[in-house]
Amino acid sequence: MRKIKILICFLTLCFPLICSGLSAEWELIDSISISKLIPAGEKCFIAIADNFNYLELALPTDKLTEKAETAVTIAPNWLQMDLRDSFLKLDENFQNIYADIIINAEYPYIDEICFVVAHTAPQTLCSSMNPQVLIENVEYLYKVDDYLQYADIIDYQGEDYYSTTKYKILEQGIIKEIELPREIYYWYIVHPKLHKETPDYIDPDSGDPAEPPKGVFWRELFFYQNEFSVLPLQVYLDTCNVLWKNEQNTTDNGAIGAITQWINDVMTFESHPHHDQPMRIYQLLIGTCSAYSYLTAAAARTSLIPTIVNVMYSDNHKINEFWDRRWIAWEPVGPHIDSPGTYENWGWNVAAAFNWRGDSYIWDTTEKYSEVCTLNVNVTDNNGNPVDGARIKIDSSPCVSWGATAGWTDHAGQKQFLLGDSRTYTAQVTSTLGDYPQSEMDTVITNSAADSYYNWNVILPGALKKLDILQDTLPVIETGEYRIIVKYEVPHEILYGENLDDDNRFSKSNSPGHIDFFICNEENYKKYIWDKNFKAFEIHHTSSGDSINYILPAPDAWFVVFSNEDKAVITQELRGNIKLYRNLSVDIAEDKRIKLFPMLDLYPEYPNPFTSEIKITFYISNSGDVELDINNISGQKVKTIIQKELKEGNYSFIWNCKNDNDRSVNSGIYLFYFKINGEIILTKKCLLMK
Repeated sequence: MRKIKILICFLTLCFPLICSGLSAEWELIDSISISKLIPAGEKCFIAIADNFNYLELALPTDKLTEKAETAVTIAPNWLQMDLRDSFLKLDENFQNIYADIIINAEYPYIDEICFVVAHTAPQTLCSSMNPQVLIENVEYLYKVDDYLQYADIIDYQGEDYYSTTKYKILEQGIIKEIELPREIYYWYIVHPKLHKETPDYIDPDSGDPAEPPKGVFWRELFFYQNEFSVLPLQVYLDTCNVLWKNEQNTTDNGAIGAITQWINDVMTFESHPHHDQPMRIYQLLIGTCSAYSYLTAAAARTSLIPTIVNVMYSDNHKINEFWDRRWIAWEPVGPHIDSPGTYENWGWNVAAAFNWRGDSYIWDTTEKYSEVCTLNVNVTDNNGNPVDGARIKIDSSPCVSWGATAGWTDHAGQKQFLLGDSRTYTAQVTSTLGDYPQSEMDTVITNSAADSYYNWNVILPGALKKLDILQDTLPVIETGEYRIIVKYEVPHEILYGENLDDDNRFSKSNSPGHIDFFICNEENYKKYIWDKNFKAFEIHHTSSGDSINYILPAPDAWFVVFSNEDKAVITQELRGNIKLYRNLSVDIAEDKRIKLFPMLDLYPEYPNPFTSEIKITFYISNSGDVELDINNISGQKVKTIIQKELKEGNYSFIWNCKNDNDRSVNSGIYLFYFKINGEIILTKKCLLMK
């Protein structure tokens, strides 16, 4: 654990409190803000030392390189935690490789590149993949956008900047314009990994990675180039003014119909040795459902259509789904569009179907293709505590590959499956706490019945750590000398798991998160870290957030603790603010006080993004040496705005987009560094667009 002594307060606040029948006036003396990922088995705490008027924060080690930290700062706010989580899985070399790509990225490509780095499995990022493919992947999104009539990429500005698409559909004879949900745009248009393949420059002759020009990435080739006597997608989409016409099973169906026709024109449906790479398939132009599904997904994403690969291992089949306010079944062979009942009409009895995401996470969609039953799985350790992140593999013979579907338990040790009817299912649980059964599979359902519910309770041989906390008894408040206010939230938790197809490790964010919280004195804190029974106040188990207002009952060292130690896999995203107050009505010896640094309150920069100048306004509580520097995203200082002593008060400064040599700077992201008495206390980012 590393300890950071924080003596800077960002806001002053005084208000009365009735304590022990006496009126008290409270002075804010220290404040700490937390924005941190707390991995499984870890904790963070804030210490209030006896006779010292400050807070001390101890956090889990966070080994990011300087470049990676800069890249996280550049990312939009909504992506920063996910990007940090991704960097933490990489060694320093790969952190710097991908951080450099983000730092040097041009607008408007930054958010898309940040997303792919944040949401690609570490096994893929650390493979032989050429990182430059991430830049080309985004460049061709915007290049194609300039050509298409039915879809437009739109970019939203601000600190939480993001992009998405608006697309047109024909519904009941009326053309409607619809905005794609942000997460659908990034996961299923932007993300370059379709299934088990590695996104890379691929030699079409072999399907192996190769440097350009021999190696080619599919977005450019599919849309623009006339290769192997195949007309490019551009020709097929030239007259399409809608995404689709809400028609079933026809190629006269907007862009969906045009791509369906392209697939059938270029491909021959015939058994051939399987290949995962779209570029190799594009040269062979032969294959069955797997090859068709990979080529369709690549062609559709090239054409700004959100598309996924859907897997039915129970019937040895793969198809696609595209998004228009819902996921819609799509198989060019046939063609079959928006007719998911097709497969059971063929006499198939679909056991399970699942969709594939770019980081190798999968989720069930069986209810779309079959009548279903419900299987509830509950996994505990040998003490009855819920086990998170346990993988449940489901099989239903006959079945190709490793099984029919898989899932992972949540924070409560539970996972629910919707499975097809009239099938028999076996299952196995795999976890860091052991497997059940240790070999083979356990029969969990025999001849499943539609609309029926089944339960499978699994006890694993290992044990998780469990906090044995007893409620402490509140003593008589002797002085009421200090008071602490804790406001925290756990907006997300991150579940990790290994995909059985490609062994990649995904990261699945769920909302909200869950963490344990308590306050205890030094004696009980020592018992806690020694794994003994201990007592505490304000005990909150599996909490997603709260506000605690607590008067420290005795002059002692106190500890505010956030614990994720009872989890096997899941990481918690913790955000909070802790404020320490002193009671002005209590006489405190002078030698117990410390001189506080000036307190800073920064108001929103305006405008942001900006085109010619930006106004920076802030408040400083008392005199101090203030320096405000503006750096570019590479960390080089561009301009010093302030470097002098300031007295208490409000201040405003204008930056006219010029450097210290009075030359205009280029468009891009700039970082504002505030220093007080030589210490950096605040960093803000702004976007210059010329």
